[in-house]
Amino acid sequence: LRHAVGAGDRTLLKLLADEYVRRFGGLEPGRPVAGVFATIAVNQAADLDGIRASLLESGESPVQAEGFGGTGGGSGSGAGSGSGSAGLQARLAAARADRGVADVRAELRAAVWRALVADRGAQAVRETMRVELPEDMDIVTASATEQRAMAAAIGPLAQRLTYVLARLAVRRRRTMSIRRTMQRAMGTGGVPFRLVTEPARPPRPEIVVLADMSGSVAAFSRFTLDLLVALDSRLNRLRVFSFVDGVADITELVREARGAGRRLTTREAARDAIRWSGSSDYGYVMRQFAREYAPRLTRRSVVLVVGDARSNYGDPRVQAFADICERAGRVYWLNPEPRRFWNEGDSVIGRYAPLCAQVRECRTLRQIADFVESLTVSSAGE
Repeated sequence: LRHAVGAGDRTLLKLLADEYVRRFGGLEPGRPVAGVFATIAVNQAADLDGIRASLLESGESPVQAEGFGGTGGGSGSGAGSGSGSAGLQARLAAARADRGVADVRAELRAAVWRALVADRGAQAVRETMRVELPEDMDIVTASATEQRAMAAAIGPLAQRLTYVLARLAVRRRRTMSIRRTMQRAMGTGGVPFRLVTEPARPPRPEIVVLADMSGSVAAFSRFTLDLLVALDSRLNRLRVFSFVDGVADITELVREARGAGRRLTTREAARDAIRWSGSSDYGYVMRQFAREYAPRLTRRSVVLVVGDARSNYGDPRVQAFADICERAGRVYWLNPEPRRFWNEGDSVIGRYAPLCAQVRECRTLRQIADFVESLTVSSAGE
């Protein structure tokens, strides 16, 4: 655990937090929720004060990786010149160690919540512990700490979404096997009472994401990009387009960020998607996408549109969106804006909704997970 803190390895830290809960949390299936006692137990077992002291004694401190441990200032190199540099360097090291240990405490607490939710359900945990779970936090208004808690849940969510989207692809119709049908007909004097078909090929879905990167949904766009980078590692045919008042293909940007193990910034994603003012123009975006990119869509294409459908009172170009829906296998719309504000002011979500397979409000991880589960039900019903 000390090594994970010093190295800033969030993946290892998450695995260790789950293991600490399993070994030391004292949670038993079916027993009443006792998250407070479990949290105290795992913190005592981790001996975070001892880890902090050990880090400072050895001269180590958590690395300043994005979203882990960093104080936002410099690393202290160059602070050795001039009087008082040693004291400044010590204070910086202590501050980074404190921040790293605080992140570990948060990770241990999140691991306790995950274990309790898996056994007793989210409702029981919320009512008994009176806590707001990461899955219920508003993505748009989340603090930096809350965003880190939600980031830990992106991996499992991306894995589940990948599986469901793959099943939604349109399968090729089975063709009749003449040879096997005639072989089976030998027992009935050559009369083909039972037709035999060839096995259907497994689907090779193409997932196409059209993501709004305008300022009105900037916070949700940050989360969307993290989710897309996670999806790119699990899908072979993912295409990503960003838009503001223009459209840009950012598939290679997503792939490069995933390969480099870094986050893709909203500024990078929106750079080529802005034509003039930087205010969203859904009508132009739909027309441009329908003209330049939609002809490449097939019935195997599953399109996810992520945006608030705020057109700034421009023409929404519904017919262009209809052309996109006609070419794709399915189109889903995830709207990060509260449903009570839909179709008010310059919102045109009601114009697009009838053309989509589903339109969902998605402001929390739980709402996104519910959307994924609804896809599971619909695919099973077919």
